[in-house]
Amino acid sequence: MSRRGSTILWGVAVVLVALLLTALCRIFVVEMYTVAPQQMENTLLPGDRVLVEKWHYGVRLPQSYISLPFVDTLPGTDVPARLPKTPLPYKRVGMRMVRHNDVLLCNYPTGEAKPIAHYPSVVARCIGVPGDTVEVCGDALYINGQPSVQCPLVTEAYLVGDSLLAVVEGAMMALWGETMPRQEVGEQSLFFIDRYCHNKLATQLPAEQMPRLVTLSQDNYRIELPPYGREAVITSNNAAFYADIINRYEPCEVELRGDELYRDGYKITSYQFSQPYYWVVCDNRTASTDSRSFGVLPHSHVIGRCGMIIFSIDATKRGFDSWRINRFFQYRKL
Repeated sequence: MSRRGSTILWGVAVVLVALLLTALCRIFVVEMYTVAPQQMENTLLPGDRVLVEKWHYGVRLPQSYISLPFVDTLPGTDVPARLPKTPLPYKRVGMRMVRHNDVLLCNYPTGEAKPIAHYPSVVARCIGVPGDTVEVCGDALYINGQPSVQCPLVTEAYLVGDSLLAVVEGAMMALWGETMPRQEVGEQSLFFIDRYCHNKLATQLPAEQMPRLVTLSQDNYRIELPPYGREAVITSNNAAFYADIINRYEPCEVELRGDELYRDGYKITSYQFSQPYYWVVCDNRTASTDSRSFGVLPHSHVIGRCGMIIFSIDATKRGFDSWRINRFFQYRKL
């Protein structure tokens, strides 16, 4: 073989090895994720490119031997673009539990018969771990009966009547030199304000002139998450909740009869869950793609922990003005 041919062959080999190592790193170690709107404002902003540490909670093994990227089926057909067609059983190496207030990238359940990694993904914050009782009343969060401090950048919706609009916007101008974006709702305006800014606004306005919190039905609930690593006692209060989790995610099926559970025709009074289940919510409380809509998050659906913000682009601006330089290479507790 000529020297030129040998050089080309080595070059091709180096490129192939580099591509293989990049793919393995993306599958098992880290991945960059672009934050979508209405997920984590103002902790993470739309356009933030976040490095997701996939190894942090254990390495999730692929559920197919080979698959085409970015597609679920072969173009123009209904044939799955993977082998085998039926997903392999879920397995994870070196599992570690998610902790309170961790910001996660996760796959939210859709019920489709395909690998978990092919489900849509979302960023959310863990507020409940196995065994916790999570209770939310409006803007107040209680974990196991105790008030829990929430992230100061949690964003909520507030209403301001037209009669107070000028006063509120004047206070915003005094604090930040600009007013916050608003949406008109009849004779009122809707603002999306994080807790930190709301507390600052309270130093400028009396209580009767403050924006009024919008409380949605999804912001009032009480959830008792099943424990992990020990038997969960089945009661009349949790039988329906546990039945839903078991039938959706556990390797068996149960039947709910009234407020009792039956497995293979026999009544069961306890059950040991095969994996941890969490309760996750977006910091933008007006979002609905979190546990308030899809229920508990199984550990099998956790992709990794959101860490460093590599860079950030504001899609509403152009050119160099779109680059949020102050957010480049940020590594902080989210």
